Amino acid sequence: MNELTPPEYLSPSSISTFQQCPLRFKLSRIDKIEELPTEATLLGNFVHDVLELFYKVPAEDRSMGVARSLSTTVWNEFGWGEKVKPFLNGYTLNTFRWNAWWCIENLFGMENPKELEPSGVEHELNGEIAGVNMRGFIDRWSINEHDEIIISDYKTGKSPAKRFADSKFFQLTVYAHLLRQEKQMPVGYLELLFLKEGVRLEKHPAPADFSEVEDVIVNVKTKIDRLCDGGEWEAVPTRLCDWCSYKKTICTYWSNK
Repeated sequence: MNELTPPEYLSPSSISTFQQCPLRFKLSRIDKIEELPTEATLLGNFVHDVLELFYKVPAEDRSMGVARSLSTTVWNEFGWGEKVKPFLNGYTLNTFRWNAWWCIENLFGMENPKELEPSGVEHELNGEIAGVNMRGFIDRWSINEHDEIIISDYKTGKSPAKRFADSKFFQLTVYAHLLRQEKQMPVGYLELLFLKEGVRLEKHPAPADFSEVEDVIVNVKTKIDRLCDGGEWEAVPTRLCDWCSYKKTICTYWSNK
């Protein structure tokens, strides 16, 4: 069996993909076979694009009207109608736009945008954790009055059940680990903003959380390197397969069904 070249870096999302299904990781991150978007991922991307521009506007100008204007500008100037049409699955463009606006509008009920002064928006991170190259993009980060880092992440899907909430902070804990190294500053807290439902979850990471993240990263990296040396990339069938574009095309598990 031919040896494969591992990716140059990992990200929180690629780690999660590997944990869910090693074959999906191989197809997307090593074979570089692009996954088709879904209505849900497109909705998230559109909302993120609007909020990225919104938080670059001077604080005193961050009004609902400005957010609405930016939403229209992003939609028209970046051809979002054509991007979305093939993946609506029964939705109309108007429904898609309404769902996106609902998420943006809910932000104003969760925080006062005029009171925030982000230090970074869509901030790129590159660094090492436990010797593993990592990369990622933070939706938004800021510094509080105690000179601590606050990391914020927008979500447009459903908020998790309480028993699963803590696991949703893996991505932000990785970002916090990288950012505190980059800025040489302590981390105050992490927050997940579930815009669709107006739910905000907060976590104050402890040293044990950073140690756990290191263990996960090293463990996943070790497994990926071993498989690249000549192992079998296992397909792991779950309910998540219904949202995987490889299921109906090249997945070796489902093609035999």
